[in-house]
Amino acid sequence: MSERTVSMPPRERRHTTPRARAPLRRLFEWLLVLLTLVALLAALATAALLLGERGFAQRIYPHISVRGVPVGGLSRDAARQAIKRRYASFLRSPVSISYGEQIWRPSAEEIGVSLDVDGALDAALRIGRDDVRTENLRTTAAVWDQGVDLPLRLMIDQTAMQRYLIQIAVSVELPPTDADVWLDGANIRVRPDAWGLQVMVDESITEMTAATQSLEPQPVILRTRALEPRVRDSDMAPSVAQLRTLLAGPIVMASPSSSCAPGCAWEWSPAQIAGWISLRHTAAVDGRPALAISVDQGAIRSALRPVAAALREEGTLPRVNWNGGALRITTPGEPGRGLDAGQALAQINAALSGGPRTIRLPLVALPPPVTEANLASLGITEQVSQGLSSFAKSEQYRITNIQAGARQMNGILIPPGGSFSFNDNLGAVTAENGFVEGYAIIQNRTQKEWGGGLCQVSTTVFRAAFWGGMPITERHEHSFRISWYEELGEPPGLDAAIFTGVQDMRFTNDTGGWLLMQSAVDLRRQRLSIALYGMPSVREVSMGHAVLERTPAPTQPVYVDDPEQPAGSFRKSDTARGGMRAEVYRTVRVGGQILSSDTFKTTFKPWPDIYVRGTGR
Repeated sequence: MSERTVSMPPRERRHTTPRARAPLRRLFEWLLVLLTLVALLAALATAALLLGERGFAQRIYPHISVRGVPVGGLSRDAARQAIKRRYASFLRSPVSISYGEQIWRPSAEEIGVSLDVDGALDAALRIGRDDVRTENLRTTAAVWDQGVDLPLRLMIDQTAMQRYLIQIAVSVELPPTDADVWLDGANIRVRPDAWGLQVMVDESITEMTAATQSLEPQPVILRTRALEPRVRDSDMAPSVAQLRTLLAGPIVMASPSSSCAPGCAWEWSPAQIAGWISLRHTAAVDGRPALAISVDQGAIRSALRPVAAALREEGTLPRVNWNGGALRITTPGEPGRGLDAGQALAQINAALSGGPRTIRLPLVALPPPVTEANLASLGITEQVSQGLSSFAKSEQYRITNIQAGARQMNGILIPPGGSFSFNDNLGAVTAENGFVEGYAIIQNRTQKEWGGGLCQVSTTVFRAAFWGGMPITERHEHSFRISWYEELGEPPGLDAAIFTGVQDMRFTNDTGGWLLMQSAVDLRRQRLSIALYGMPSVREVSMGHAVLERTPAPTQPVYVDDPEQPAGSFRKSDTARGGMRAEVYRTVRVGGQILSSDTFKTTFKPWPDIYVRGTGR
């Protein structure tokens, strides 16, 4: 492309006159003045700012407040004091905690409440003090125009608040009381249930925290909750009712059909019954707490034992024949009676459960102590001892009574440790038992007496026990020396007198086994024998005797009138004999060792001639 040159016409020149340039000069001058004023004002503002910064170097700029507390123009310390004065009542007691009539007024420090005054003052002092002065100028101008209210931060230490609440909880909280029942002797003690009280610490902290936000003292109600007892009255009510039934009164037991002592009654007091009751805490079927009540059945059985012992009527022992060693029961024993313990226990438990508390004790028959079933187990295998006596030249009535008495002694069983009583086994001395009357001198006159001659039998039993080495627990001497008790060579004093109902002859079976007594009357030889059979004996019995004193016979006869004899009849019934004081000694040995030593003393009175005179018609 070829360059083209365009020529422009020259500008038209204008020429100005001095009058035209004058307004421009004036305008420039005004502008210069204005700029000078602005510079001056800026200088003045800067000077003022510099002076303000210097004047408020340690103070807060005006029109600044902290949560409504004016702090403008104040130093840090003065502003702090102003804020603290404003909130002094709050800091003294931010909240008043109440429960019922109790009120606690903790200080702010006690519950961990504080105000961040220094933080607020730091913020107040930072206003208008940035690094950029123009910004500071704008800020201070805005604050001067509109003012600034800074927040005051509330600080809460909930650990301290919790600690304080736990302290006051000690005086408020109550543990729940479980219902309970126990026995104090026969008294039923009941502890009713009681609700407990627990301070709800977390909820109370929330309430207190919310209340402090106003920075004004506020009332706060302590938050609590009721604690239900684990064991309620209703849980124990059935047990209380059961105990009242168990201890409603004494249990009275009687058995009028028994032969025990008059009255034959027993009473168990509530205190005694209470001793058999045990209580144990457990759980019911539904899981609720309960009280298990049990009555010691073993204790009831133990309490029944003395009752059973008193009611027990032993059956009689059978009469047994030695039969050459093959024992045979000749007369069975009678059954006894005793307490039906099982039925009695059932009646007592029924009474304790609310039934009648007066009980008629049931009795049941008891088998005789010895039957054919256990006869062989008694261990009676050989003769242990024998007693002999002669009744030669005795009158017929005497022989009859000796025979009757011997029958009563025949076949008697004596248990181990048992006591033999002659009178008990003799029974009634009556015609029904084969006894007859005979003549005897009683108080210096001839009288008929039942059982004359029975001392022959008691003497022979005494001798059997004597030679068996058994303890003689009762023996009485004859008042006068009787010749037929010495006819077989026996020493004087080896005899035993009895008088039914008054004097007895007793011995104890200490052999450790059963004894069988057998009697035999030999009319041809006029002898009576009493044998004792039992288990083999290892005892050795020896006898000694001594006559310590003799007394001469009376020389004056005694005459006795007998109205049953014909008048004019006259006979001599007794021959005079002297008195005597004698002793019989017995030593019992086992394996050469002395088991016992006994002395049997006898004093015979002198005996006169006695004549019987008939005075009858």
